[in-house]
Amino acid sequence: MMKLLTPFMLAMAVAAFALTACGEKQSGTATAPETAGKPMEQAVAPSSPPKATETAEAASDVHPGKAIHDANCISCHDAGVYTRADHKMKDYGMLVAQVRRCDANLGSKLFDDDINKVTEYLNDTYYKFPKS
Repeated sequence: MMKLLTPFMLAMAVAAFALTACGEKQSGTATAPETAGKPMEQAVAPSSPPKATETAEAASDVHPGKAIHDANCISCHDAGVYTRADHKMKDYGMLVAQVRRCDANLGSKLFDDDINKVTEYLNDTYYKFPKS
């Protein structure tokens, strides 16, 4: 008797395919379908509401693109791809294009504002390219 794919098995196959599309993968999971297409501020909800003082302190210390990056980009690779000696990014335009390619490969459907935040986070944290 032939077994049919269960929804879970199908979801795992799609996730595995998405993870191979972006390149240097690490273990992790792809963005959940119910959060795709939403700004990360809406898609990533804390388990319990932070206190007002915690929110103000966190906002001053964390780059706005870090949460979006951590929720999407590290499903394929870790920060080693940004710090390796032979990194492929040579300027800010190449960095923007690569973030867009990774978004398309993962099917994250990030908004342009979210892509810009991730690009700025990567540039401010690792690359330091002049914005042109």
